[in-house]
Amino acid sequence: MEKNHRILSYFPRKHFYLLVLISFIFLVLFFLSPSQERQQKELGQSLITEVSLESLKQTDLTIDIGNSLIIKESVIRRNDSLFSILKNMGAKTENIIDLINSPNSYLLTNIKIGNIVKVELIGEKIKNLIYIEDYKTEVIAKHTDKGYLISRNISEEERTEVFKEVTIANSLYTDGLKQDIPDSVLMDLVYIFGWDIDFVHDIRPGDQYSLIYEEVYVNGEKKLNGDIIIAEFINQDKSYTAVRYKLKKGNSEYFSTDGRNVKKAFLRTPVKLSYVSSKYNLKRKHPILHTIRAHKGVDYAANRGSPIRATGSGTISSAKVNGGCGKEIKIKHSADYTTRYCHLERFAKNIKEGKKVIQGQTIGYVGSTGLATGPHLHYEFHVNGKHKDPLKVKFPYADPIGKDEETKFFTKANYFFDKLKKYQSLSG
Repeated sequence: MEKNHRILSYFPRKHFYLLVLISFIFLVLFFLSPSQERQQKELGQSLITEVSLESLKQTDLTIDIGNSLIIKESVIRRNDSLFSILKNMGAKTENIIDLINSPNSYLLTNIKIGNIVKVELIGEKIKNLIYIEDYKTEVIAKHTDKGYLISRNISEEERTEVFKEVTIANSLYTDGLKQDIPDSVLMDLVYIFGWDIDFVHDIRPGDQYSLIYEEVYVNGEKKLNGDIIIAEFINQDKSYTAVRYKLKKGNSEYFSTDGRNVKKAFLRTPVKLSYVSSKYNLKRKHPILHTIRAHKGVDYAANRGSPIRATGSGTISSAKVNGGCGKEIKIKHSADYTTRYCHLERFAKNIKEGKKVIQGQTIGYVGSTGLATGPHLHYEFHVNGKHKDPLKVKFPYADPIGKDEETKFFTKANYFFDKLKKYQSLSG
């Protein structure tokens, strides 16, 4: 100790104070800054940690409301049975067997993944059970002195009409969300008018759309978004209207107010997330050969591996490697119509000559095989053996409204068209 004191006495006083100051700063930086950094890292990690959708769906609920009564709720998972669910909830085996052997227990045999089972337990005994089939249907099992009474309860639903009108400033989707239009309704709108409008390339600021759609309520609570009843889309000053109509055969489709089916025999674009990198041009200079060579199709640039859709139903007439086209697919849709797809990275599973495909089915994936400067799809549309511009050709319509349904359809179409125009005038 005396030796240490002797050493310090020879150390200059100002240097000593400087050493103390530096040591203090070092300690602050060591303990404080890394701690803050660790906290930031931990916070960042907590924000980006992935939580699987499955884990969220599988969260069970237990509520103890006293008097020995416990309410438990479970989401049905893969390989679950009613017995295993109730056993995991703590119900006694003999009690579960009594429930399963009760009259009408067949109503509980077809439980589905994702649906919910709610149980009221007193100790290990099931007092009541509710299986929620859908937004308005429940199977209820109540315990009585005579055993369990099992019944299906279907609540009455109420459908209300909602009118919305949107002028596009940024995009159909973002501007629609700002007007509180549900995501599912916007997707339906894109599907309905997607036969006439290319929503990737054709939309412009100032375009407008208005619609009447349904919301479904049960016991005063909104359960789901219903269907679009009627919609109008004005794209580059051209108006398109679609009315939903239930056909005699049971399915519902959308028709224009004059009875034409809005669905076409062909999709407008074969690749969803893409842009036109080269248009139909009979005098184009080839980017690799550097010679004037007719470009008898449209090039859609997209990420490598993007799905390619059959634009119409038909039969694969060719699926092979074909020179500058690289991996190529040809589809014969009818005696008049053929489509061609070039530069594919690979074909989809089971795509081969003679295979039938349906409209919208994935037939291959975007690549750059053959003479290509980068990943894209070269798409051609042939009518009676002649090349046509895929962006300008008029597609044939699907079946129009039947003659035997015209009177009923036009009555409904005119009614909702007048209602839409009335709402538009009031909102303007």
